[in-house]
Amino acid sequence: MSSFLARRLRAMRDDGGAVLIIALVVVTTVALVTTAVLGRGQGSIRATVALRDVANTSYAADAAAEVAINDLRTGHNIGNGEPSPWYYTNATGTGCFGYDTSGAVKNVLTLNNLLPKVAGDTQSAMSAAVKCTPEDASGQQGSAVPINNANKPGNAILTLGTGGETGFRFKTNGAGAAFRVRGGIWSNSDIVRDNNGVLESTESIRARTGCSPVAAMSAPVVNCNAGGAADPNYRSDLDLAGLGVPTLRTPPANCNGGSVTLQAGYYDDVSKLNALTDTNQTCFLHFEPGAYYFDFHNNSADVLYDTDIATGGGNLWRIGGRKTLVAGTLSGGATVPGRCVNPIDDVNAQGVQFIFGGDSRMQVNANGQASAVEICASYHPDRPPIAIYGQKTGAATQTVITGANELTTTAPPTVTPAGAAGTFTQATVANLQQADGNQTTNANLAVWARDGSGPNSAQTNSITMTGFSPSTALPPGAVLTGAKLKVTHRSTGNANSVTLTPAVGTAPITYALPARTTLGTETVDLAARTGWGTFQKVVHDSGFTGASVKFDASLARNQTSQLDAVRLELTYYLPTLRGQTSTAISGNTVAAVAGTPAVQAMGNSTSFYIQGTTYLPLASISLELNNINESVFRFGVIARALDVFETGSFAYPGAVIELPDNSPGFGFETTLVRLEVYLCPGVTSGCAPSGQPELRARVKLFDNGGTPGPPNRQISVLNWNHRR
Repeated sequence: MSSFLARRLRAMRDDGGAVLIIALVVVTTVALVTTAVLGRGQGSIRATVALRDVANTSYAADAAAEVAINDLRTGHNIGNGEPSPWYYTNATGTGCFGYDTSGAVKNVLTLNNLLPKVAGDTQSAMSAAVKCTPEDASGQQGSAVPINNANKPGNAILTLGTGGETGFRFKTNGAGAAFRVRGGIWSNSDIVRDNNGVLESTESIRARTGCSPVAAMSAPVVNCNAGGAADPNYRSDLDLAGLGVPTLRTPPANCNGGSVTLQAGYYDDVSKLNALTDTNQTCFLHFEPGAYYFDFHNNSADVLYDTDIATGGGNLWRIGGRKTLVAGTLSGGATVPGRCVNPIDDVNAQGVQFIFGGDSRMQVNANGQASAVEICASYHPDRPPIAIYGQKTGAATQTVITGANELTTTAPPTVTPAGAAGTFTQATVANLQQADGNQTTNANLAVWARDGSGPNSAQTNSITMTGFSPSTALPPGAVLTGAKLKVTHRSTGNANSVTLTPAVGTAPITYALPARTTLGTETVDLAARTGWGTFQKVVHDSGFTGASVKFDASLARNQTSQLDAVRLELTYYLPTLRGQTSTAISGNTVAAVAGTPAVQAMGNSTSFYIQGTTYLPLASISLELNNINESVFRFGVIARALDVFETGSFAYPGAVIELPDNSPGFGFETTLVRLEVYLCPGVTSGCAPSGQPELRARVKLFDNGGTPGPPNRQISVLNWNHRR
């Protein structure tokens, strides 16, 4: 083997090169792993720092919210104006964290240097600001009554008239005076300011055909060229219950005892109401809960003018001075407002609904002597509590019972004999119902033929017939406008007569009949005879279920009396719900066109409170506000038109017409607040709410029994959300 080959083989058997290669591989691998490990370590350090920043932010936001919640629980006074102790209950003029003597409320809690910088720490100091926003209709501004869009109108004021009259006209004395409304205002025609004043709404002012002047309108939204708003077409309590006109009521004759109670029902005689409410006599009038239908028949221009009850003077119900009128369940309160249970404050409120039909109207006018009116409606979860309702539909329909429907006797007649002088024969129901007798043969009629015996003087016999009943009885409140008694008879003696007596009530009325030598019919127009008013009044007061008719004949010897038939014709109006009318009344028009308002409040020292919705879609309302201390119409007004005048002595700073805020019905024991936590990194003092909040929370404060503060105050966190 050559030396070259030997050296080559020895080199191939030596593994030192392999070791070197392996060493290089190991070194390279270790370097790569070390580099990777070092890179991951640096990333972990950065992640750890970032996570620590997030955690600190979260801890700071949580801590700030917890401090604010604890302050709300135990009381926190930072404004130097609060009493001590003091706890937040959403009372007007206070903030979540107090108020000061200047009246400024404190709704931001500033937490300076909440997370201080510690020596050697890499993180900056952090301060916080917690903004607290109370929720409407909670706490002292809340109600135990659930109120939502289902049981309140959409606007505080809605006028529906689109004709020539102004939809909403207001006037105030004094250039700086304001008429304030809580809720929206919408006129389907125009809004006009006369003379002075500003119209203020907390929500919006809208008119379809303009505002004059626009500068007098003050609201977050003012639109004087808006479209129209629809009539909500509320139904009355009578309609919803499937009822017609309720039971006729007659009010007490006077208030000599100092107080009277009136029952729900139908009132058609305004003169009797005015005898109670429009006298110079102190009187407390309580209208019990229920539906009241006012459709007065005292106006001679009205088709339902009832002469037996009317004293003239129109259909205006006047409530004068020295009167206190409270309608609804009495609350035990001593002054108005607050004498009846209010549907805004109590879900169990059982109140009244005053329903006006025809041209019936109501006026409150103290005439310089104090008067107070408070009308409370009933609470409903699904519809507004309507206190005053204007009937929209219905009209009086005349009924005439005549011809084949005329009323006749239906029971066997009673004959009064005269002994030896003889008596009526053939007095049967069939013979006396139809005029089909024969005077020669005496067929189909009752006859009394006196012979030549007996005393020479005239004798009297009678036939008493009963029945004369309509197919449906006329109820009390029916207006009888005509009645005719048709008597088919003959007498060769003295003149016959008839006496009509209604079955209900006492009103016997006698009518003389002319002498007839041949069988024929006399039509007695009762409305033209003495006693007509008495007959009308009996029918009005007691209704009409039928009557009895007594036929009297007076005969001398050898004379004859025949009675063929007695029939009664009636013309009447039944009580009915009538839509408010536009009939001209003494130069004024009521309802569909401008004129006398259906509801009017005026006069010095008048207090007038409607605790519920007023719905008069066909009628106008007139308010002359003078010496009234608080809101007049609560729960909104819907009318054809509204006219308001504030006198110089009217100084109430709140809303005269208002719509309550929506409320979940928690009551004054529960206050709801929303907390927003803002953080200020690197700031040691003066942090202010700015940018996006780091945390949002909704908190419920419940004061058991209505007493705030520990141990009665309970805190519930309803939600808690971080921004990240």
